[in-house]
Amino acid sequence: MANPFTSEAMTQGYAKSRPPVHQQVVKMALDGRKFSRALDVGCGSGLSTRALAGFAENRAGFDPSEMMMRVAGSVDPEARFWVGQSERLPVRDDSMDLLTAAGSLNYSDPVAFFREAQRVLKPSGTVLVYDFSPGMHGWFATFIERYPWPAGEALELNPAKLRSMAGAPFGMTVAEHFAFGMPLTRDFYIEYMMTESNVACAMRSGATGESVRAWIEETLPEAPEINAEFRGYFCCFVRK
Repeated sequence: MANPFTSEAMTQGYAKSRPPVHQQVVKMALDGRKFSRALDVGCGSGLSTRALAGFAENRAGFDPSEMMMRVAGSVDPEARFWVGQSERLPVRDDSMDLLTAAGSLNYSDPVAFFREAQRVLKPSGTVLVYDFSPGMHGWFATFIERYPWPAGEALELNPAKLRSMAGAPFGMTVAEHFAFGMPLTRDFYIEYMMTESNVACAMRSGATGESVRAWIEETLPEAPEINAEFRGYFCCFVRK
């Protein structure tokens, strides 16, 4: 499945203009648990890898986008990063205590990923999969009407589907849905919206970044802060 996050604009946006949602989700999902070696699957610019600080003594991440890997080391200097695919995890057998995937399995083959997870995880190792919506508020419906989501670019996943894809080698230990608000400055929210996949789709279809940003600035209500609501799920699996 094609990865829409491969442009220079998306790379820089993901490195600098994404809100700290990963930290909150990881904190809820891992609930104080500690791991020795963790691998972040489809880590993008490294924000989701950095969220594992304090939970994993050694952490690494990989992503199919070479551009993303060029900036990940500056986002999380304490982690190691490689270019790679989730269907062929670039680590040894029985070498990992924790695998995480933040919205990345939607752009891959999850069944193949879980086969690889069985190979690289130590016995009783953990897989954490999570995803969340863009930060929404009243104006967001106008944004989606103007720039619709690209059809067919990503798989629609949820805990039930993931449990079926994981199969018998894994047991699901937790599955929860969540929603929380996060105040963001108006300027940051605008830059954040520029990183969304529907904007990337519009730009591939001929829109310019300048025109998209100008429309957002014109239509987004004037306010010092935007209270963005994030909704999503997380689920944990243990290798049997």
